[in-house]
Amino acid sequence: MICNRCNKEMFGITDDTCAGNKEIEFPDGTVLESVPSDNPYRPGERCRDCNVIPGGKHHGLCCLEMCPRCGGQLISCGCLDDPYEHESPGVESRLIH
Repeated sequence: MICNRCNKEMFGITDDTCAGNKEIEFPDGTVLESVPSDNPYRPGERCRDCNVIPGGKHHGLCCLEMCPRCGGQLISCGCLDDPYEHESPGVESRLIH
């Protein structure tokens, strides 16, 4: 599988870290440093999903990467969701009183 951040194979023997994952940019413009790989249950072992070393930055779409904003699982926490993604273009939101 090819990483969508660094364009390298995620399971390459020499991929200790993802060179394209220094920071995460959120839809509101906030930029935070990405969270390094850390497996408290198996210290010293590579990430079981994207194969980076402990302390390395996860490859894109790794299911074990943590969100630097909320601490949840980055691929499913919702922090990267665009709040306007489901609005139709040209349609204004209306408040109901």
